[in-house]
Amino acid sequence: MFNLHLTRGGHREGVHLGFPASPGEVGEAFAWLDSISTDAAGTRILEVACVVRNLEGYITNTDLSTPDAIVKLNLLAEKISAMDSREQQIFSGALDAESVNGLDDVLSIAGSLDAYTFLPNVCSDRELGVFLVDTGYIDLPEHLRSYINYASVGAEYYANFGGAYSPFGYVRRKDAEPKLDADRKAVFTAHLQAGGRQCVLKLPATDAWLDTARRRLQVDEFCEMELTGLECAIPYLEGLLPRDCISVVDADKLALEIEGMMETDGDLMKYLSALCVEESSTFQEALEIAYHIGDYERIAEGTYEYGQSVLRRIGADEEVIDTIDGYMDFERFGEAMMAEDGVRQTEFGLIRRLNEPFPSEQQGQIFQ
Repeated sequence: MFNLHLTRGGHREGVHLGFPASPGEVGEAFAWLDSISTDAAGTRILEVACVVRNLEGYITNTDLSTPDAIVKLNLLAEKISAMDSREQQIFSGALDAESVNGLDDVLSIAGSLDAYTFLPNVCSDRELGVFLVDTGYIDLPEHLRSYINYASVGAEYYANFGGAYSPFGYVRRKDAEPKLDADRKAVFTAHLQAGGRQCVLKLPATDAWLDTARRRLQVDEFCEMELTGLECAIPYLEGLLPRDCISVVDADKLALEIEGMMETDGDLMKYLSALCVEESSTFQEALEIAYHIGDYERIAEGTYEYGQSVLRRIGADEEVIDTIDGYMDFERFGEAMMAEDGVRQTEFGLIRRLNEPFPSEQQGQIFQ
């Protein structure tokens, strides 16, 4: 049910062997290969001709020198031969939807096609979105349908359930569950691509969803993905973040940091203020600021109260402060200390560094 073009070593010439193959056919093919090279371990699959066109990408690295490789290839050919055209289409999509790490995984998928849902002719996010609305999965009044971004509807479903688009339709496991916690708010929406494949990734992401993204794009590492777009759900943050040289890993790390800030009153506003003053030139610098957000203090008080807080910082107790009240201009003292401490005014409030004042060349940005 498929034909392998085999060779050995660095040669391009070779022999074709059809599967299922009899012992005699295998022996004849390998005898011909022996005339090229006697190194059986160097046997390589150059091409795969099969009705399941993407099968080549999943079996070309098969080690044909192992004792059971031919047995498994024969078994796979028999399984494909027993499939009707619809099952072959499901098999093709299921290969792309799963994490395949060898011939055993390919055989497992071929033997469990009833575990997959198949939507024929649904080959893009937009077509999936149209299907979801038309079938009532998304409950939508008829008069609103002309305003719907169907591609976004499909992309969100794909992001939650995984699967794969094939030339024949959309395939996903029937038991797939949404990968994101319904109560977890996405900080970023990352648009990724690799080798012509695309996917949408909500950040921060669970390990399961990160694995799903790698599987959908058919890559092993995030460095093999190209980040084509990054949307931010936090008001004002998107305009403060540098947009060049953003990696998926760094974007996910920053999303996690921001998620933590949102759980502590004032930390997110402090981060926005720090970004305004620091004026990061790279996304990595913005991430470093997030890592060290504890090195900044957000000032929620006026100059009068700040003057008193500075006195407390240097050891004065409430009795001392009460005693000098009326004899000391706390407001002028607070204003002077703000300048000395490098306090800066931003549209998100006052902020200062705890470890060292902001650079002196920024004096023009002192609080108003």
